[in-house]
Amino acid sequence: MENEKYAEAVSRIRAMETKLFDESMLNKLIEIPSPEEAVKFLQETEYASEMQNIMKVQDYEIILSKELKKLYDFLYKAVPDKDLVDIMELKYDYHNIKTLLKAKALNKNYDYLLIKVKPDYTDKIVSSMQSDNYRDIPKIMGEAIQKSYSEFLTAKDPQVIDIIIDSYMYKHMLIKAEKLGDSFITDFVKLNIDLTNIKTLLRVKNQNRNRDFLSMVLISGGKVDKDILLSCLNESIENIVNKLMFTDYGNILKMGLKDYGKDKKLNKFEKLCDNYTMDYLKKSRYISFGPEPVLAYIYGKENEIKSIRIILVGKINKVPANIIRERLREAYV
Repeated sequence: MENEKYAEAVSRIRAMETKLFDESMLNKLIEIPSPEEAVKFLQETEYASEMQNIMKVQDYEIILSKELKKLYDFLYKAVPDKDLVDIMELKYDYHNIKTLLKAKALNKNYDYLLIKVKPDYTDKIVSSMQSDNYRDIPKIMGEAIQKSYSEFLTAKDPQVIDIIIDSYMYKHMLIKAEKLGDSFITDFVKLNIDLTNIKTLLRVKNQNRNRDFLSMVLISGGKVDKDILLSCLNESIENIVNKLMFTDYGNILKMGLKDYGKDKKLNKFEKLCDNYTMDYLKKSRYISFGPEPVLAYIYGKENEIKSIRIILVGKINKVPANIIRERLREAYV
């Protein structure tokens, strides 16, 4: 009965899913010769409403930012449990926190990098950080800001800000997921923690950093035990794959790291991670109503926006179509 409260929102989302870009639509966009024609193509889609007063191709980010804001405006009105929407939106809040902290640390102005999905709330975060008063934002966010900046002052390394803020972001997401009490949602957050931790392990190994550093940067709350990941640090790539074959991610590790020893690039593995996440969320297609289809639609729409960005940036920079195609993730529809 609890899931029935999502019936109206899911009904509207199912209709909106039919307008998402599928693989054939993305391929059409890729094959268009010029960036100008690619932007014209968007005028025949759902993006048309966001293209008023767009004067040049380089303004594509304005179109995509407006579309992202429109998505969350709809979700916060239509979805009965705001914690569900928050789970996906929090990454933008924590991105903004990282941006503002780095601006403060380096004495720069990075306001142009802020992602204002919720402009009023972004302003609240900015105001809280300027006044060093965190009463108007969640306690966990205030703790994240204070701890990360304090650690930066000691370490003098902006990377510390990323590490600590990401850790708090996933902790915050997990708190909201567990509050919802839906295993599908909780497992979604946990798989994101696991995949982030595995990528972190590989990057730390490649940088020849020590076990203490890895222990600091690994995020708690995933299904894969941190001690297992720590034990992999000094192993060969082949042994790491073997040690983690028992996890849900064994196959993508095997495929994604096949050539890692040659070039030390994670591009293939990262793409497989994103596709794995998409495949997990596609299971929600068989759920009539509940929070799962909402989460899946958000991820699918955000993936579409990222794909369009990759294509337009590629067009502007004259990247060959086959290279652009390689960079795209699996579409939701």
